[in-house]
Amino acid sequence: MSGAAINILVIDDSEQDLEHLRDCFAQADATEFQFVHVRRMHDALQLLDEDRFDSIILEPDLRDVSGFEAFKMVAGRAPDLPVVVVTRRDDDVLAIRIAQAGGQEYLVKDQTGCGTLVRTIRYAIERHRLQMEQLRAAKDESIGRTISFTGAKGGTGTTTVAANIAAALSERYEHVSLLELRADHGSLAVQLNRTPSHDLSHLLALPSHVLGREEVEAALFDLPFGPRALFGPQEVGHFGDIEPEYAGAIISALGELSDFTIIDLPCDQSPATQLAIRLSDVVCMTVGSDVSSVRAARARLQQFEAWDVDLDKVGAIIVTLAASSAVLQLPAIENNLECKIIGAVPPAPEACATAIEVGQPLVLLQPDQIAAVTLAQMAQRLASSEVKGVPH
Repeated sequence: MSGAAINILVIDDSEQDLEHLRDCFAQADATEFQFVHVRRMHDALQLLDEDRFDSIILEPDLRDVSGFEAFKMVAGRAPDLPVVVVTRRDDDVLAIRIAQAGGQEYLVKDQTGCGTLVRTIRYAIERHRLQMEQLRAAKDESIGRTISFTGAKGGTGTTTVAANIAAALSERYEHVSLLELRADHGSLAVQLNRTPSHDLSHLLALPSHVLGREEVEAALFDLPFGPRALFGPQEVGHFGDIEPEYAGAIISALGELSDFTIIDLPCDQSPATQLAIRLSDVVCMTVGSDVSSVRAARARLQQFEAWDVDLDKVGAIIVTLAASSAVLQLPAIENNLECKIIGAVPPAPEACATAIEVGQPLVLLQPDQIAAVTLAQMAQRLASSEVKGVPH
């Protein structure tokens, strides 16, 4: 029985096996399934960034990558899609590794009839849909609200804005957490003039399934002005990719511990960043007031849309780092961006430099300074149940 189209990305370098797959679904009259086929992992990863799919069928033995590494690359790029492995390799060890890493099914081609193949893929998609609904329901039931900050590109003041919003919220709410979800050395510790004894790397060294409230709370650094911070790795030897399951576990634990969780994200396409943005109640994109930054913001919004992010929860924060004749005015920026403008931070280089030297966010150090007032007003808007733009 036909319904809404179900888009499946098939990653398999065998044209013959693809035709067999199509024949199986045709025999089952499963006309709602639409297949997009690629032979190389490189092409698959590019499509996952650009298009929307409901599921992935993967033959892990490809010409450019094979085995568990193939599954890891696909699952990492699309952590919220069910991956069904359909392969010629009858390998129990590989099947167990893939199942432990979140694979929905592992089917051996020569041992799987058409009926079983179609039914298993249907069940895998439905099972994954229910799992995601349960995850969202659990998130909705928690008290905490998660707000992510990411740049349209590098150098747009993302960390500064995130730290100030966290500090402003801590003036009104008791439990505010600030998470620097970066795989390498961010600038949060430098900006706050702190030397944390624990950081994100201590949690990443643990098995992901043991990460809970107790473990995450032990890694938090109590800042003297209110929020508790979880800093990114502080030593080069601890730099490395953050797997999505770790990011999800940490964000979930902070949601239970906090009224607000503020996440400082890099401007990248990593699976951890994608998952954090999907799990956030609000996504704030810091955008410079120059032409190149606005163009980068448009591209970033397109990227969010390809990740199936609800753009209604995305808002832009315009940051002017220095006075210049090349700065675009707010109406011109609004006309070029298809999202709400949460606020516009005026240039305050000297005040920000003083705040870094003291190790205290500007909103607390100089609350009457114009940039500090603007940041505090934005924090108030972000505390509401929906993204609110600048009132006109």
